[in-house]
Amino acid sequence: MTSADVADVFASTRETLEKAGMADDFFLDLVASRLVVERVGESSNQDWWESRVLSETGRSRLSEVTPKTRLKSRITLALKVGRKAESDRVADDSISLFSLGPQIESRITAAIEELESNDDLTFEALEDLSVQSLEKGWTDAIITATASNISSTDITEPQQSPESGESYLIGEKGYTQDEIEPDKWRIFTTLLRGYGQCTDQLQVPYYTLESELKSENA
Repeated sequence: MTSADVADVFASTRETLEKAGMADDFFLDLVASRLVVERVGESSNQDWWESRVLSETGRSRLSEVTPKTRLKSRITLALKVGRKAESDRVADDSISLFSLGPQIESRITAAIEELESNDDLTFEALEDLSVQSLEKGWTDAIITATASNISSTDITEPQQSPESGESYLIGEKGYTQDEIEPDKWRIFTTLLRGYGQCTDQLQVPYYTLESELKSENA
């Protein structure tokens, strides 16, 4: 898999989401990126999690169960798989690629619920994505294609080495709920770049989600 492959799949996935009615640039980039990462990690690719939701097989099975809401069902289920894999590796009070805090996640859920059902809209590029191996930095092409305007020099370097375990802290400073929104692009792209360091195995990058009370007492 090359960087060009990843960028093309991201662009196609983003376009499908936009055609389905998702308009917010941040949600488009975030959800499309999550779906690409989810597909890369599926059992038919890197086997980071037991899932084939975004494969052709997954589409066929969901078409039988939820034919009228197939697109939304695939997105929702795929995001749940990624979120579960992360939650198994990091503490509950964490911010990670598939979990940016309750406030943003509730808005994402609402945006997905509002997507139109259209049989012509599929994730064909995701289904066709075959990943035999990964090189470090494989998500950089996605970051370049986002609307974030974040350069590589603006992305926080991890506090810990990815080789140190199944998860690693991006920075000593965490975020409260109120602090996530104004810095959401930087948080998102930094976490995505962290996933770009995962090759043979899943190692989840994360920030600490701090309580508002703790922040006030600091």
